[in-house]
Amino acid sequence: MKKAVLYARVSTDDQADKGYSLPSQLELCRKYAERLGYEIIAEVRDDHSGATPIAERPRGKQLASMVRARTIDAVIVYQVDRLSRDIVDLLATVRLWLRAGIEIHTCDIGKIESELDIVLVIKGWQGSDERKRIIERTSRGRRSKATGGLVVGQGFAPYGYEFERAPVNGNGRPIVVGLVIVEEEGRIVRLIFQWYVLGEEKRKPVATLEICRRLQEMRVPVPSKRHFWGERKGVWSPTILYKVLKNETYAGVWRWGKNIGAGGRGGQRPVADQVAINVPAIVDRQLWEAAQMKLEYNRQVSKRGAHHFFLLRSMIRCGECGRRMVGHYVHKSKMTDPRYYRCTSIGETWRKRTCKQKMVRAGEVEAAVWDYVLRLVKGGDFEKKIRDAQSDRFAELEPKRDELETVAHLITSCDAEAAELARAVARVDEGVVRRKLAEQVKEIDARYNALIKRRDVLQAELNAPDLKEEHIAAALQFREHVLVGMENPSPEDKRRVLEMLGVEVKVLARTIWVSLRVESDPKVIPLSLQTF
Repeated sequence: MKKAVLYARVSTDDQADKGYSLPSQLELCRKYAERLGYEIIAEVRDDHSGATPIAERPRGKQLASMVRARTIDAVIVYQVDRLSRDIVDLLATVRLWLRAGIEIHTCDIGKIESELDIVLVIKGWQGSDERKRIIERTSRGRRSKATGGLVVGQGFAPYGYEFERAPVNGNGRPIVVGLVIVEEEGRIVRLIFQWYVLGEEKRKPVATLEICRRLQEMRVPVPSKRHFWGERKGVWSPTILYKVLKNETYAGVWRWGKNIGAGGRGGQRPVADQVAINVPAIVDRQLWEAAQMKLEYNRQVSKRGAHHFFLLRSMIRCGECGRRMVGHYVHKSKMTDPRYYRCTSIGETWRKRTCKQKMVRAGEVEAAVWDYVLRLVKGGDFEKKIRDAQSDRFAELEPKRDELETVAHLITSCDAEAAELARAVARVDEGVVRRKLAEQVKEIDARYNALIKRRDVLQAELNAPDLKEEHIAAALQFREHVLVGMENPSPEDKRRVLEMLGVEVKVLARTIWVSLRVESDPKVIPLSLQTF
């Protein structure tokens, strides 16, 4: 008896528009498996968008690992678009699984014999086109609404506001039409701008860390995840303050279309392409513009001080609270090396406790880490360790290499199909047959462009500088130089070696932990670190 896994996927839009549900999909898949006499060993459920590759979905990863391990004989899905609504991911996944000896069945097609099955390709394109049409309709409707002067409700209202809603045509579910000020939060926004730009009475403006401390002492509720995604709940931080200070909504202008979606490669649209909508202002426009000038001035000052080199930048963390440690230059210090690393939580008051990690002298930490790395490089088994790390990294990227190989095969097949279709078009005169062939030409062209785009993405990911052969050669050459006496490399050379080895450092009190890609366990180094 063959072992089968049932896979069901649903998203909010699917359930609302088509009545799809995970139980109904699985029920039909069970009946299909019973007719074939297959043993069902697992039922995998995903509540995720079909635009995400199946191997990157929360439960799709589980199914992909079962396929790679060859612990199953068949995968049964309700419909083709439950596997994927991205045509490239669909065809690549089908080819990979078929080559692994896994049967693929869908309740609407039956058993899929090839990734080039005409019914599979047609239904795959239908699912892909439907996803694009949904995105286009939604985007067009939102832009039309914004152009008409209405706020488009996406997610949650900015801190200090709540959505104003009105029923559609006097009935039905209310829709967002504007913003109204939440006065309690609005007072906090005004206070932040006044402290940052004007200060208190005749005193100078208040620093961001001091503003955070004051708000925390006043027990002012922090903007939650409904306002700023990913922020730690209960803590006022400079990051939250910057988001408040930069938000033009508080000056009375809400902008639609600021961000470009992932399909447009992300980023922000130019201001001229955004739709500006007037909303109730919380602060005066002149005060908001003064805050922008001060933010820009501080940014330029920060850039001017960025020439101080910190060897462990982005590699060092606080062992007390787990946050990043950043380079800090003490201008008034009389020390030969006035560089320090400090935890980014310094100056913030936590709900239950304060991070007790003090600043540590950069020179001492960097010297300890480099001395350990230098001894590792000099070791006789260094080349074996780095080769083993390279093998582990290659194993991690194996699925992407398989997918790239599949995409390359599909591109070749698409080229051959296009050449055959071109010959057919040349033999046919005007008429219904030629029009049908023209539609196929358009479909093949779109499929070819999608495959090329996916190939480029995969090649960029696989070509990332991560233990590639040339980097290993450079590390081994560096080792030879060290062995013959070159033990004073430039800071840039040191940085390249640390990046290649994947160095990560954790500091706690007077101890540091150094983790490297070529070592299974972190190295614990006790030091007499001078702190303050």
